[in-house]
Amino acid sequence: MKEMNSGNWITCMVLSLLFLICNDGWTQTETGRYDVVISEVMADPSPVVGLPAVEYLELHNRTSHPCQLKGWSLQVGTSVKELPDYVLDSMAFVTVIAKKNESEWSAVCSNYVALSSLSITDGGQQIILYDNRKQVIHAVIFQKEWHSEPIKRDGGWSLEMKDTDLPCRGMDNWDSSVDESGGTPGRANSIRQSLDDMSPPEMERITLLDSLTLRVFFSEPVEILNGEALFYIRPELSVTQVREVPPLFSALDVSLSSVPHPTTFLYYIEGSCRIRDCAGNVFSEGDGLTFGRPVTPAVGDIVINEVLSHPFDGADADFVEIYNRSSYVVDLKDVKIGSGGDTMPLKSVSASNGFQLMPGAYCALCKNRRLTEQQYYCRSPVALHSCDSLPAFANSAGVVFLTTRSLRVLDRFAYDEKMHFTGLTSTEGVSLERVRADRPTQDPDNWHSASSSVGYATPGDQNSQNGTDDASDALVVSPEVISPDNDGFEDFAEIRLKFEELENQVSIQVFNDKGFLVKQILNNAPCGQEVVCRWEGEDESGQIVPTGMYVVVVRWWNAQSRRTRSLRKVVSVYRPR
Repeated sequence: MKEMNSGNWITCMVLSLLFLICNDGWTQTETGRYDVVISEVMADPSPVVGLPAVEYLELHNRTSHPCQLKGWSLQVGTSVKELPDYVLDSMAFVTVIAKKNESEWSAVCSNYVALSSLSITDGGQQIILYDNRKQVIHAVIFQKEWHSEPIKRDGGWSLEMKDTDLPCRGMDNWDSSVDESGGTPGRANSIRQSLDDMSPPEMERITLLDSLTLRVFFSEPVEILNGEALFYIRPELSVTQVREVPPLFSALDVSLSSVPHPTTFLYYIEGSCRIRDCAGNVFSEGDGLTFGRPVTPAVGDIVINEVLSHPFDGADADFVEIYNRSSYVVDLKDVKIGSGGDTMPLKSVSASNGFQLMPGAYCALCKNRRLTEQQYYCRSPVALHSCDSLPAFANSAGVVFLTTRSLRVLDRFAYDEKMHFTGLTSTEGVSLERVRADRPTQDPDNWHSASSSVGYATPGDQNSQNGTDDASDALVVSPEVISPDNDGFEDFAEIRLKFEELENQVSIQVFNDKGFLVKQILNNAPCGQEVVCRWEGEDESGQIVPTGMYVVVVRWWNAQSRRTRSLRKVVSVYRPR
C-alpha cells in the first residue's frame, strides 16, 4: 500500500473537518442549563413605537463557545416549533420570528431565524427552550404586569432581561425596554445591568403527590449537586431519590421509602447545602418545613378568616385568608375557592397546586402576592400563596366560597361593606377580619375592619380584631372601656348574653348618661340560648358618640315561661384627641 503524501493528508483533514461541521460538529460541546437564555419577549408589538408590528423572541448565548441550534425547539404555550439550522456565536443574540414576517423584519434585524408560525399571548404565558436532547435549557412564564410602567403594558414595548447572568431570578430580572424603538432585537438589552443575589433559596411549601412522593417548592429555581443526603426527615423517614422538576426547576420531588403516618402525626423535613440557586447561593443547612399526611377537610375544618375585596388604587390584588381550625393537616390542592352564587359558587378555581395548611395555621390566597407583600406587613411571607386565578370579588358586596374539589361547600361568607367600622371614610385597602373562628361565619357581628395599627390588613397572620373572651356570665360586655378609632385596641364592645331557656325575643339598647337612647342594636329579635353582637360606639346615624359613660340594656321575653327579664351593664367610651 502506498503511503499517503502530505497533500492528500491535508486534503483528508480538511474534508474531515468539513464533515464534522456539516454533521453537527458544534454539538461536541455539551450545552447545559441556562447556557442559552430567552433574553427578550415582544408579545404585543402594537401600537407600533419604532419596530415593525412583529412578535419576536430573542435568544442569547451566554457561553464562550458557539452553539448549534439545529434540533432545538421552542414551546410557546402549548405550541412546539423546531428551530432551524443556525449557529449562535459565543455571547451573540438571535431573534425568533414567524416566517410571514421575514421581509419586514430583515430590514431592522439581520440575525434571526424564522419559524412556520409564532403566536405569543399578550397577557403572558410560558415559553420553554429545549436543546436537541429535549432537555430544558431555559424557561420563562412572563406576565404583562412585568412592565413596571402601566402605559407600556398596552403594547409596542418588549420585555427585556436585566442581568443574563441571573437567568432564573424571575420577575425582578425583567422590565420594559427603554430603547426609543420599543425593543433591542438581536443586540444587547437596553436595561442591562448587574444585579446582586446573595439570598439563598428557601422552602416555601410542600405537597404529597402520592403516598410515597413529596414535592417541595422553593422560593426560586434550584439545582442539586451530586451526592447523597439532600434532605433529612424527622422522625426518621428515609429518602430514596430526589428529582428536579422542569421546566422552572423551582421544586424538587422527594421519593420516600415508606408511607407517612396518617392523621395528626407531623414530620419535619430539612434541606442540605447541596441545594443551590443559579447564582450559586446554597440552601441554609437545617432550614425546613413541617408536613404531614393530609385529610380531606370536613365542613367547618377550614374557614374564611379575612377578605380584601377592595384593594388600594383599584389594583387587581384581592386576597382571601383561610384558617385551619381542625387538628389535621389540610392540603389546599383539595380545596377550591369560588365567588358569587347562593348554594353553589358561580365561578370556582383550585386554591393551590399544593400547600399543606397545618392545624391552627393561616394562608392568604393572593391575586397579586408581590403587591400584597409590599402593601401590608407580613410576619410570615410563606403564608402568602399566589393564586393568579383567584376570582374577582366585588368591592362593596359579594360572596366567597370554600369547597372541596367535588364542590361540597366547606364555608361560605356573604360580605358587605356595611360590616366595616362605621368611622371609616373609605374601605379601600381595608380588609374584613373574622373576630372569632368558633362563631358562625355569616354572623355580621363576627366581622370587623382590620385595625389601622397593622396597616388595615393581616394577610397570613392572626387577625388584629381577634376575639378570645369566653366568659360564662348571663350578660357580658367586653371590654368595659372602648376607644372606637379602629387602631386594633378595644375598638368595640362585644355583648354576649346566655339564656337558660329556648325561644327568646331580645332587645338590646344603648343609653347615654342622661337616659337618652343612642343606639338600638336588636329590637325583639328571635334568638336561641345565646346572643353575641357588638357596639362600635356609634349612634343611630352612624356617628361615634362623645366620650362618656353609656348603659347597655338587654330585655328579653321567653315564649316557654312567658317571662320578661332585663339586665344592664355600663360601658365607657373614650375618644382620643
